[in-house]
Amino acid sequence: MKKSTKRVLAMCLACLAVLGGMFFPVTKPAQATDVITVGTNAEFPPFEYIGNDGQPDGFDMAVIKAIGEAEGFEVKITNMEFKSLIASLSTGSLDAVIAGMTVTDERKQSVDFSDSYYTAKQCIVVPADSDIKSLADLNGKKIAVQEGTTGDLLCTPAEDNDVITDASTEVKRFKKGTDAVVTLNNGGVDAVVIDKNPAETFVANNEGKLKLIEDETSTEEYAIAVGKGNSELLEKINSGLKKIKEDGTFDKLVAEYIGGETEEETPADDGEKQVVNVGTNAEFPPFEYIGDDGEPDGFDMAVIKAIGEAEGFDVKITNMEFKSLIASLSTGSLDAVIAGMTVTDERKQSVDFSDSYYTATQCIVVAKDSGIKSLADLNGKKIAVQEGTTGDLLCTPGEDNDVITDENTEVKRFKKGTDAIVSLNNGGVDAVVIDKNPAENFVASNSDKLKLIEDDTSTEEYAIAVSKGDTELLEKINSGLAKIKEDGTFDKLVAEYIEGNTGTEKETSDNVIQEFLNNLKYVFVDTNGYQLMAKGLGVTIGISICAGILGIALGFILALMKLTETRKKRKTVWSRIAGAYIDIIRGTPAMVQLLIMFMVIFRSQHAYVAAILSFGINSGAYVAENIRAGILAVDVGQMEGGRSLGFTYGETMRYIILPQAIKNVIPALGNEMITLVKETSIVGYVAIVDLTKAGDFIVSRTYQAFLPLIAVAIVYYIIVKIMTKILAVIERRLRQSDNR
Repeated sequence: MKKSTKRVLAMCLACLAVLGGMFFPVTKPAQATDVITVGTNAEFPPFEYIGNDGQPDGFDMAVIKAIGEAEGFEVKITNMEFKSLIASLSTGSLDAVIAGMTVTDERKQSVDFSDSYYTAKQCIVVPADSDIKSLADLNGKKIAVQEGTTGDLLCTPAEDNDVITDASTEVKRFKKGTDAVVTLNNGGVDAVVIDKNPAETFVANNEGKLKLIEDETSTEEYAIAVGKGNSELLEKINSGLKKIKEDGTFDKLVAEYIGGETEEETPADDGEKQVVNVGTNAEFPPFEYIGDDGEPDGFDMAVIKAIGEAEGFDVKITNMEFKSLIASLSTGSLDAVIAGMTVTDERKQSVDFSDSYYTATQCIVVAKDSGIKSLADLNGKKIAVQEGTTGDLLCTPGEDNDVITDENTEVKRFKKGTDAIVSLNNGGVDAVVIDKNPAENFVASNSDKLKLIEDDTSTEEYAIAVSKGDTELLEKINSGLAKIKEDGTFDKLVAEYIEGNTGTEKETSDNVIQEFLNNLKYVFVDTNGYQLMAKGLGVTIGISICAGILGIALGFILALMKLTETRKKRKTVWSRIAGAYIDIIRGTPAMVQLLIMFMVIFRSQHAYVAAILSFGINSGAYVAENIRAGILAVDVGQMEGGRSLGFTYGETMRYIILPQAIKNVIPALGNEMITLVKETSIVGYVAIVDLTKAGDFIVSRTYQAFLPLIAVAIVYYIIVKIMTKILAVIERRLRQSDNR
């Protein structure tokens, strides 16, 4: 192989190694004083689960940390899918695994196990009214298991399975044991087969719905897995396990996490506050809205923070669509929800509610000259509601709706109450049905256009929602709510946010120009809209610059990989990799790539990093083709001339081809950067307040769409014009250098 070829391949390998290091870091094998990277799957309570601080917790976590303390090494916990644990251990990404993992002959071929630290057996979880009594009764049924566990092996029909023999038995495999139980609750399966301790936890959390069946299956041993042949770490773990059993630490952990009695005192609090992740929908003033700092604010936010202060826990607010709140609570993404949420029998089936903190009624908002006087007058009309709210249920014609009976009634559902009001102002609907307090706020901010109609509808109660069965948090919230009502804090918040908050009124004038200037002042000055736009602009520019740099660097690498095909006059491994990458990235929407990066890879954390990587990776695919086209546009004689002068292939590319190619691709690269700036407008979907999202928030505050959105468009246009001018100057100077 020629030296030049070796250099090109070496460069490509180095670049791939850098990229691989970004996305697939490999942990070095642990040494005596190193931090031990331990893998787990935090979906197996009480052995492992996600604690209040968002980190893996449970019996197994406590055991491995106690072993580390006894043996003088630190422990770093990594949470991943159960089926990936042994593979990660084998590749060196992990040093050890503790995840309620059963010792089997099959697993012994891939890893080494410590001494057993717990003896368990499989149990069956079924609905309370089920007639299933043993594993044998599961033949021909639908069974849910956690993928890769002993339950999975036990329930899969096979030659060596003498219990489940019916080939029609359907086994549904889930990544999480909790998902299996949710499916059972929803009627998707007949039973869940899982280890006894987590089974007891699931049944306890679904008392009255589920029951536990103990079958005479063989017992199994849980142990800690290490890499095959890592005898040094295995000895340390066995030694530490022995020490914590001898000094009583192990028994204390069993009593604390699994069950049993102990005369020892409860360990002292470490001083760290519990963090409660609270969801809201900041489009419902005065209860919740976006404040001047771009964060959710309002009566509900003040109430939950006051409760947290009274009960000693911190509150983390997450803003999302209203219709997603209960689903996020059910899946564990949120701990609680406060969003002007009405207590209904339907919602009570999915979540538990606190004591009521506010009583409200539904009202109708109409144009000032409207003849509508009651809910009954809305029959056959166009009505706007916020999706999933009481107003939505109240206005939808149905068998149990004795007010709105006309099937011709058109109900338009909006994600935000403010969007419903904007639609009313624009003549898109005849009325908006919404809760009284936000209705008063909307009307006060549009007093020259709208009026409020109070109908004799039933009153409704607002309460804070928590996950079904989370009695501990529910008791804290009810206790805190009682405290802030007793000490007067609650009444002060009502006075500040509800009685004293009637919206920001704008000045009015009969003069058209003066009215426009009043609107301008109201939208951007009185409501601090300019501050939101300035912050959003900074975010847009920052993400665009970082993603652009990443995209150009990645594009050059991919272009060189793709060009190996041209040089060799055949497909190469590098060209195939680059071609597949470019094909996949250009063939999928940028929005989908962003959501995958944020929700799947980063698990809804580090939104800015996820956005930069997503747009950079997307841009790199397009930049690669532009650069490749620029290189191919250089006359082939240039390469031949360079080689004849004694330059290597790499030197010819560096000193002769690439300078000319860069001049060719400058316009295309400039256009790609302009496109990138405009594409960043979708980052609002991952909770980043960029320029577009800032405009959206201003609409929510002012109920005016024209000025904020036009302003956003103008700012984008100015950015593009500036970039175009800079690009033109660069091109002109490059042409001048050619003419010298």
